[in-house]
Amino acid sequence: IGLTGLVNGHTTFLHDGRAKNLTEAILWHGGEAEKAKEKFKKLSEAKRKALLDFLNSL
Repeated sequence: IGLTGLVNGHTTFLHDGRAKNLTEAILWHGGEAEKAKEKFKKLSEAKRKALLDFLNSL
């Protein structure tokens, strides 16, 4: 995930590219992912950053 910009030349996410970054990609989700999205929204700034740093390390 962290190399998306280098490999693909963009950092858009989701099937239609509407998410400009991982945070937007998470927040665009609903349905089965609604609970995960709500947990993400409740994370402290430090924990949210840690999660995003981890995802970008993939």
